[in-house]
Amino acid sequence: MKLRDFAGKLRVWRLGGSFLDLATAYAAFVLSYITVYGDRLFSSVPGLHAKAFAFAVIFAVFFWLFSMHRGSWRYVSIPNLVTILKVALAAVVTYTVAAFLTTRGTNVPRSVPVLSFLYLVAGLSSTRLAYRLLMERAFFRPSGSERSVPRKTVNVLLYGLTDNAESFIRASRRGAASEFNVVGILDDSILSQARIVHGVKVRGDFAELKNVVQRFKKKGIVISELIVTQNAPDRRHLAEVVEASAHLGLKASRIPDFTETSLLTNQTILQPKTIDLGDLLGRPEVTADFEGVARLINGKAILVTGAGGSIGSELCRQIAAFGPQRLILTDSSEFHLYLLDMEIRGKFPQLNVVTAILDVRESGRVDNIFAEFKPDTVFHAAALKHVPLVEANAVEGIKTNLLGTRNVADAAVRHDIANFVMISTDKAVNPTNVMGATKRAAEAYCQSLDVGSVKTRFKTVRFGNVLGSNGSVVPRFQEQIANGGPVTVTHPEIVRFFMTIPEAVCLVLNASAVQSEEKRGTIMVLDMGKPVRIVDLAERMIQLAGLKPYVDTDIVFTGLRPGEKLYEELFDPSEVQKDPKEAYFIASPRVIDKELLHKTLTTLLDAVQNEDRNRAIALLKHIVPEYAPASPASPASPASPASPASPASTALPRDMDGPEEMGRGR
Repeated sequence: MKLRDFAGKLRVWRLGGSFLDLATAYAAFVLSYITVYGDRLFSSVPGLHAKAFAFAVIFAVFFWLFSMHRGSWRYVSIPNLVTILKVALAAVVTYTVAAFLTTRGTNVPRSVPVLSFLYLVAGLSSTRLAYRLLMERAFFRPSGSERSVPRKTVNVLLYGLTDNAESFIRASRRGAASEFNVVGILDDSILSQARIVHGVKVRGDFAELKNVVQRFKKKGIVISELIVTQNAPDRRHLAEVVEASAHLGLKASRIPDFTETSLLTNQTILQPKTIDLGDLLGRPEVTADFEGVARLINGKAILVTGAGGSIGSELCRQIAAFGPQRLILTDSSEFHLYLLDMEIRGKFPQLNVVTAILDVRESGRVDNIFAEFKPDTVFHAAALKHVPLVEANAVEGIKTNLLGTRNVADAAVRHDIANFVMISTDKAVNPTNVMGATKRAAEAYCQSLDVGSVKTRFKTVRFGNVLGSNGSVVPRFQEQIANGGPVTVTHPEIVRFFMTIPEAVCLVLNASAVQSEEKRGTIMVLDMGKPVRIVDLAERMIQLAGLKPYVDTDIVFTGLRPGEKLYEELFDPSEVQKDPKEAYFIASPRVIDKELLHKTLTTLLDAVQNEDRNRAIALLKHIVPEYAPASPASPASPASPASPASPASTALPRDMDGPEEMGRGR
């Protein structure tokens, strides 16, 4: 009933607007004759009202043909004005031609058509513009920051004189419930200085932020937020914006990218997105080789292990977008698998999705899944990756990370899978913890298969810390900040490489797209830029929350955890090769003898089944001789680049070693 009432009111409004336009056409025609004849109008022009009525009828025809009645008065814009010009010109030309054909232009002075056109355009435009101004309350509101605002309104500055800034200001003026009062704009271009947009002035460049905030404060206007309006701001500069804003007690945010928003309403325009840590990474964002990835995924059967984890779930989302023939989701967690299954089926209803609970430790179950669904490509993301937990549960880590990987890799060979992509970690380089050692051993096993396999291509992808992954430092910091602090950091000098989840997945997809001619037994590692101090990360997160580090929220240091390194390690330039076309390195670690590796793994399996932790770790060291467990009393840090490396450490390239705080699956 309510919907029917609304539709009825809408028809009444449209009908009223149409009658007003017809009356405007009638009045414009009469006014043109009044302008020409003045007091002599009715004595000199017989049948004026009939002529005006005929003009209005002609106008109505073109009014309907050009769909002018469908235009929104509330959001009248340049396209609407163009339509008005077309309708007015067509009506005037048609009437004039008709008048000359029927009466040879009697009583139709040459100035009447011109005046009729001008009056008609002015009348139709002014009514719509007046309605829009009335709805936006522009008649009753002073311009810029001097207008009185509701108590709940937030005073904001915009950074960047862009189309998005203009749209945001215009949107913030619509309706009495707008929560933003744009008091000024900052822009670094000299040409933009002193300009005014919708009554809002450009107050200076970014360097003037502090002065602008103080000037407004003296006027009694407290600015609460700085909104960046560029669609793709430079990450380094964005970090400077966040830091400067936090220093002044301002919240920093970004305006939504309207070009990427499928459904825009007044409310979505008025909701700036929070600047996240991924926006502040000091390097360009990594993108995938979409053509190559599509070639491998489109129309193929794809299987993902550890699909319920942070990386695994994002991997499934991006794979689904490439249109695989079948997507097989596997994970040992029923709950996470259920959530992902519901999400993928909801977003891709036409996709053939198979969901299977799978523990990679069970070789029989793994083999059955491969035999039943026959995948073309396998993405192996299943792993235990939380460093302290794996350190305390070493046997479990070996079961999943090493023996579980062997089960999946062997099944891939038996069933002639075309591509096997293993997701590893930078902690596999010169490992000081069980998690890193098991991942390096798994890398070595896949390398040995890649070198000897004929039909299956094994590719290993290694990257550092993932912002926001399960169990990572970011959610922990967010929770601590939300609870008022303190934020706990292990060591003031601990540094790590960081990347976003989408970037990590892009690297995995890039690895899958590498042609088979690529050298066997290599490992791909993302160029993650410069390492970041964890304490700087904590400070930045506090700033993103609109707080001041050590003032509003304290930071305390708790000491390194078992197996945790202090510094990240970098590649030895002699052992890596930078691909000039992509954002990753190609590493060539040593390849372990396949027969020796198989014998060691057989003995290791017996130790694991007997829950013999010491024997299992000793055998793990035999596979990864560079594994040097860190002493809890003296946390390990990598050797200085100038110091000589031990024979064990030279067996592998000196790669990035990350911290970690990751969950059950990337």
